Amino acid sequence: MRKLKNIESWLGGRVDQTALCILASALFLYVYYGTGSYLNPDEAGHIVTVNRGNVYGAYAASHSSAHPPLMFVVLHILSGFGQSVLFLRFLSAALSVVASWLVFKWIKRAFGPVEGIAGLMFLTFSPGMISIACEVRQYAMLLFFVSGALYFLQRFIEEGSLWTGVPFSAFLYGAILTHYSAILVALAFAVYVATVFLRKPPGWRSVWLWLVSQSGVVILYGLLYITHIRWMHSTGFAEAQIQGYLKPEYFLPGQETIISFLARSTLDVFSYIAGGETAGIMVLACLLLGIIGNVANPYSNLQVKSGRHYSILLILPFVIGSIGAIARVLPFGGSRHISYLLPFIAAGVGVCVVRVFSMKKLTLCLAAGMIILPVWLVKWQPPNADPRMSDAHMKAALEQLNERVPANSLLFVDDMTHYVLAYYLTDDQVRRRGREGRMGKYHVVWAKPFAFSPDNFERELVAMSRSLNIRSGDFVWVMTVGWYSFDSFSSFLSLYLPDRIKERWNFGSIILMQILVL
Repeated sequence: MRKLKNIESWLGGRVDQTALCILASALFLYVYYGTGSYLNPDEAGHIVTVNRGNVYGAYAASHSSAHPPLMFVVLHILSGFGQSVLFLRFLSAALSVVASWLVFKWIKRAFGPVEGIAGLMFLTFSPGMISIACEVRQYAMLLFFVSGALYFLQRFIEEGSLWTGVPFSAFLYGAILTHYSAILVALAFAVYVATVFLRKPPGWRSVWLWLVSQSGVVILYGLLYITHIRWMHSTGFAEAQIQGYLKPEYFLPGQETIISFLARSTLDVFSYIAGGETAGIMVLACLLLGIIGNVANPYSNLQVKSGRHYSILLILPFVIGSIGAIARVLPFGGSRHISYLLPFIAAGVGVCVVRVFSMKKLTLCLAAGMIILPVWLVKWQPPNADPRMSDAHMKAALEQLNERVPANSLLFVDDMTHYVLAYYLTDDQVRRRGREGRMGKYHVVWAKPFAFSPDNFERELVAMSRSLNIRSGDFVWVMTVGWYSFDSFSSFLSLYLPDRIKERWNFGSIILMQILVL
């Protein structure tokens, strides 16, 4: 313990400077991973959505997505300053860095400075954080708002002043308007504050401020229900999301027990956060040990005060998140939707490293980390850094498209490809009619399935040909940017349709071909 206090003494006024050095390294890493690859279909879909003339147009268009409108409005405003991939992804990188700073300030205040540095190092370089920091999606913004709410909630509980209650509410409202999983955090905060207030009754000012803040939460969700949530349920959009690619992240009655679901989904959560199952189990163990360590040794190192109740805050988001998945309201598993858990995991890991490990083991862990981290960063890459999705491949594919496919030709694509082409082929809003539109010099028609696959390609090609009166024996141009289904679809073309393909070019995960219609 004496050596730990020596670390605290050395850090002293350097703790913030140390954190800033870590964050500067993280920002460099996020920007590095955010460059050199083309927009994936989800990212491109967001940009296409916000290119709707004015702010209200972007807000209205956001209602066709599964998310609240704030991110779309912000992207619409920022797109007026530039729409390059680097510029757009830098928003997520910057938000992730600021979020990490706020998490560090919260851990430092609640648990101690050494815990703050340890938690920050895990947070900034975890695969879960890197993945959301280098793509144009809601998750970095959600994390920013959740982190700010955490920091100011800590201050509100300690100070009970308007100057902390107002920014806490603003950050919480921002999270609510960014992603629907924020309701899980809002509920966790509500239960936690109720526990704290019962433990130590506050003054009337704190109670009044809290009730006003929670009234705002209720009003916001009421407005979101009227303007968006009700539409998602009435049209079947919400059920389609549950039955889609996120299906494994919801409890499936009759197919598994609640216990087996909780075990599977929890492992998936930590495997996603840590970049693999083995690493995920280690992080889960660290979180549990951190929670136990905080209960057993509940005193912040530079502040003589009890902190046992902080363990409740670390547990609540997981409990409420899993209940949400069991109730089939929100997913809980190995995807970006659980990014709101990152601050709580980071705090648990930071406490574990400092209060559970001995100083000798801590030194060995840090030394091993300095050797392993560079190797791991080279071996592990976020989805956006897949070499098959490089800018060079997109540039070569577009050059071949312009060179080999005549102007005004029909170009048949899957749904995800139409979003990507809408970004790369057009400078303005796509002029569309149903599932077809003008993109650059081409007449683009897109199929309903998100991606072409061996199961749907022939069916979709025939349906498109009949709807446009394309005769049997004619050739049509087909393009797909590929993504998670690229390998199986590429093999299918090579094995089953080689005699019908007149021309074909591969550019990483992008396929451009001319195929015979039967």
